[in-house]
Amino acid sequence: MKVNSNHIVRGASAILVPYKAHHVETYHKWMMDPFLLEMTASEPLSIEEEYEMQKSWAVDETKLTFIVLSPGMDGAKNSSPASEVDILKAGMVGDVNLYFTDFEDPLGKPEIEVMIAEPSMRRKGVGLEALQLIMKYAMQHVPSIHTFVAKISLKNEASRALFTQKLGFIEVRIVEAFGEVTLEKTVTAADFNDLMDVADYDKIVEVVTVQE
Repeated sequence: MKVNSNHIVRGASAILVPYKAHHVETYHKWMMDPFLLEMTASEPLSIEEEYEMQKSWAVDETKLTFIVLSPGMDGAKNSSPASEVDILKAGMVGDVNLYFTDFEDPLGKPEIEVMIAEPSMRRKGVGLEALQLIMKYAMQHVPSIHTFVAKISLKNEASRALFTQKLGFIEVRIVEAFGEVTLEKTVTAADFNDLMDVADYDKIVEVVTVQE
């Protein structure tokens, strides 16, 4: 979506940034992992196809995508960013997405998903916060949303527990043929009306470039 093309959303352990071309190489390496492909029901793409997808997703109004960074990622500059500039030094750990593709109610019932691709960053609360941040961001920028929908592999017990136990999603159906469970969470604007820490991506990049 164009709405988030220049926004950074900052939490305590998760930082959401727009999906840019310089993220593609790492993302492509992640998506060569058979486990991640199975858990996300994805097909492997060539690096050229990944670059084309990044370009198309940036302007696709049915997709709201953020790359997830975390200051706790191994090799990151600091254990916690001291300033907005340090945000872009945090390690890349996954992505979080919304898909506005429901046939009957595209702007009201987006599908939500998160992937923490770096094994060392799983089960540390990063995925939970990334989901909370994108839900809050979406509610403040797409106020027509009333329900979030998650479709999860029946093999992905960790993700299933995350959505039901931590976020309060309710299981509404199991499709054995596809090996997945569908969960939903009804929301209102009042659930997400507190202020968010949203920064200007281009301005931060400009400062980092000058400093380097």
